[in-house]
Amino acid sequence: MRIAIILTIILFVIAPAKTIVQTFDSPTGDISGLGWGDGNLWATDASTKQVYKIDPGSGNVLNSFTTLITAAYEATGLAVENDIVYIAAWNNTTNAYVYKYSYSGTYIGYASMCGG
Repeated sequence: MRIAIILTIILFVIAPAKTIVQTFDSPTGDISGLGWGDGNLWATDASTKQVYKIDPGSGNVLNSFTTLITAAYEATGLAVENDIVYIAAWNNTTNAYVYKYSYSGTYIGYASMCGG
């Protein structure tokens, strides 16, 4: 019991304080993925498969584009790295894909993630 209390105190002391800096409404109601890249917040909508580039200071949508994810699939996540936006899609069974787009929304390609 003492060890658990000591560990809790240590974690409390070394954990950095977190504060909320900015809040704003999402551009749509079904956000399923968020990412950070190019100094902006990126979001994807599970239903519409739309991707949004959002100004983190104001919450304004700076750009948006629709992905090529088919109707049978749902956008389930988003990641941003090296000027590429990656959108994960899944059909609620065993098939999944990761789609690649440039920051401007140009389709680059996809990778199959069969086995879900």
